Amino acid sequence: MRICFVTSALPDVPCGIGDYTSMLAEALSRAGQDVSVITTSSPRLLPSSSYSIVPLDTDWSAGQAKLIADAAMNLHPDVVHVQFPGASYGRGFGATLLPWHLRFRRQRPGLVATLHEFHVFRFRFRARMAAGFSASDLVISPDPIVLASVRRMLRFRPGLQTRLIPIGTNIVPTSAPGAGPEVDLRRRPDELIVGHWGFLRADKGIESLVDAFARVRSVRAARLVLAGDPGPNTEYARRIDALIAERGLADDVLITGRLDSEQLSAVLKDLDVCVLPYRDGLAQNRTTYAAMVAHGGYTVTTRVGDAGYDPNTNTMFVAPGDAEAIAKAILEASDHPRREPVCGDVTSWDDVARLHLEAYGAIGRKPRS
Repeated sequence: MRICFVTSALPDVPCGIGDYTSMLAEALSRAGQDVSVITTSSPRLLPSSSYSIVPLDTDWSAGQAKLIADAAMNLHPDVVHVQFPGASYGRGFGATLLPWHLRFRRQRPGLVATLHEFHVFRFRFRARMAAGFSASDLVISPDPIVLASVRRMLRFRPGLQTRLIPIGTNIVPTSAPGAGPEVDLRRRPDELIVGHWGFLRADKGIESLVDAFARVRSVRAARLVLAGDPGPNTEYARRIDALIAERGLADDVLITGRLDSEQLSAVLKDLDVCVLPYRDGLAQNRTTYAAMVAHGGYTVTTRVGDAGYDPNTNTMFVAPGDAEAIAKAILEASDHPRREPVCGDVTSWDDVARLHLEAYGAIGRKPRS
């Protein structure tokens, strides 16, 4: 089967959805599929040995939807699959209008969209997404809350199929020994290493983490590690820097900056506890959480209405915004030692690929002869 993905970013352009698309494309290629990915032209694009990359000089505006559609059709695909949103789409209409530009083409491909986020957007933006992606044959989401919102908004579209397909981790555990001296985490043997990784954004609830860490630091030696690329929201990152300074914590906070996947995996292995205090609670489309579960580490995260410890994932769930509960859970880290890295569904991109192939088949799309 010839599969054409459309995404605004791919590695090494910072974007979680770009990482997701790359991992899925690699898994589908391993399954014997012919995979191409249309993405934004960038000097940071890394070559891939398993799938073809088609860099497109576009700003994803409405006027360029035909350009994107022509680029897709030049690949003679059986399926065109849009991943939305993404770091470089901006507010352009090109990606959301793409299904309509393909729907009435002669011998058109199957049209699929994965909506990683939906219900968190303002109504006008959701309405725009719904209008554009209603031309699809299938809409996928990795999170049941997102998918339920999509189904409500697209209930006017008879015959549209929807499907829940989980994510895998975008940071696979590696055997790299330690994090290297440039990110040496532990300054003294009794120090508690508290971590967070991923882009810094308001929805991540970083303020709660800083508040909780201040409580932890008042009772024992500890260090907070903010690992990885802080992302494009520099204003929010500055707010967090100011909050850290205001709390007098700067000497006990390490901000690593961008790391490659092996370095980041090594950091995740060295954490005593990883705190992911999402403001609205954990959703199943969070690759940051999937990566930590894959690494077997103790994780503290948030969930609405269902607190407590889950031994299957080595996760302590607390209420969003509850810094006191987060601090208490952090201090219990010694009760929840690291496990062997998980080898179940959360890390199996081959299973994610298989579910996608089943979904493509359900809309009647099979390889052309």
